[in-house]
Amino acid sequence: MKGKDKEFLEEIRKDTWERVKTILILLFIIGALFYMLSQATIVHAADDPYIDSTYYPYIEEICKDYNISPELVSAIIWKESRWTPDAENEGCIGIMQINEKYHTERMERLGVTSLYDPEQCILVGVDYLAELFAKYEDPYLVLMKYNGTSGAYEKWSKGNYSSYAISVSDISILLEREAGK
Repeated sequence: MKGKDKEFLEEIRKDTWERVKTILILLFIIGALFYMLSQATIVHAADDPYIDSTYYPYIEEICKDYNISPELVSAIIWKESRWTPDAENEGCIGIMQINEKYHTERMERLGVTSLYDPEQCILVGVDYLAELFAKYEDPYLVLMKYNGTSGAYEKWSKGNYSSYAISVSDISILLEREAGK
């Protein structure tokens, strides 16, 4: 075989090998994507957010008085407690995970005696949301503040929204769609 023929065959081999590597990488990526999508579907289907009809009429009533989206409040409740009235986490109590330490005056003003009572907890949570919306307006910043995100304003002003704010917002949008809004 002549030198040029050898070079030509070697070039074809290299080109073929590069194409095979590219195809293998693409197949791996496609397989990984299919796997991730199948896992996400399984997790999501088992954990779909919903509105608890037991408390929703009260949520609608109180939200109307405060001009707050009931789906947003329902999304917060879903994220915070999965509609569990006796939920507790690091000093936060009830269906909306209110920390009594920071809301004692609000509770007194509203006549709230127990954050374990879903209606009372919702009243405190919605009153707090209304205060935050009056001060900040932007839903992502409000949600970051509600959740106690450290440095929320600084992060928000740089366009860095917390995963909590994004998740609650997404759930709220989903619940609004389901409600035909």
